[in-house]
Amino acid sequence: MYYLNLFQRSDQQHNVFDITDEELAKRVRKISRKGIILSALVGVVCVFPTVWVCVYFAKANWLIYWSWFAGVTAIAVAIELYILFIIALKAVFEVSELINMHATQKDFLKNGVFSVQHILARTALELPDPPLKVLGIDPFERLSKKNLFVLGLLYKLKITVTNFVMKYGLKFTVGETISGVPILYEALPVEAFWNGEVIKRVILEARLRLFGFALANHIVDELLHEKALYELSPEAKIGCMRAVGNAVVMAQNYHPNMVILLLHFKQFLNVKEGQQYDDWQLFLETLDTVNKTERNFLRNLFTIAVAFDGKISRLEASSLRSAYGDQYDYYYPRVVALTHHLKHGELNAAAELCKPGVV
Repeated sequence: MYYLNLFQRSDQQHNVFDITDEELAKRVRKISRKGIILSALVGVVCVFPTVWVCVYFAKANWLIYWSWFAGVTAIAVAIELYILFIIALKAVFEVSELINMHATQKDFLKNGVFSVQHILARTALELPDPPLKVLGIDPFERLSKKNLFVLGLLYKLKITVTNFVMKYGLKFTVGETISGVPILYEALPVEAFWNGEVIKRVILEARLRLFGFALANHIVDELLHEKALYELSPEAKIGCMRAVGNAVVMAQNYHPNMVILLLHFKQFLNVKEGQQYDDWQLFLETLDTVNKTERNFLRNLFTIAVAFDGKISRLEASSLRSAYGDQYDYYYPRVVALTHHLKHGELNAAAELCKPGVV
């Protein structure tokens, strides 16, 4: 948070929707290339001392070997992580500047765990979003905590596992050296590769989250302009919250895009907690009880919410037919298209599909 506030903001007044998707993609690629190159170089420079110590003290007694190895590794890792954090933070900050973040956020989203600053910080450091219940909605209700922990652990061990496989794979196939160079130096390209991949992953996630943030503001502004929200019945207003709430549960994560959309509708619909917004059967019953216009509106909103994290989960895919009913063939291609646009950073194309009465 300190460094994000330290980075100097450029005085931009542009609206991100005035920039073409092609230009947005070009600028994000430029940010990504710079981050990948810098992080790869940092990885090579910082892992070299550890490898050199392993080679130089290979025949020393275990106390000398492990003392040097542990000391040099601890210092090198600390330096590498610090610099990588700064590179990642700067990269996501540049993406936020690209979409002129301070011009798109609403006052009620400037504080709390889902504010822009917190979203950027968690994205850059690859930290999970907090397991909170917003409006009584539990996104992890149908998720195995054990599987989530194991997957997270395996991801964090990616460099160690890759080094192990490459080291012993090379050892058994080509021996201890390659053209006189100890195979331990394979750790350098491995470190460079994974550092670059992590930065790439961070920037893509930052793009998805920040574009989603801007799109959520845009969607609500469009709905308010069309006065669509003001014309909804009390049942349909609750249905809006259930449309987004059930998408959150089915996605099995509290992706910030969904939370922001949820908070927007809570703000403008002035609904209260305790209405079981994550109850799937109640949402289906709401679809049956409201009139045709409101039913289409709720299906539109559900489509947007399902696509808002850039993917369609298995649980979502298996439930779409129940929500869309006889209009499944109309809505399903659109939820797929919208998911594709969000995943690939095609912000204007996504906005076109999110216009009232389009999706």
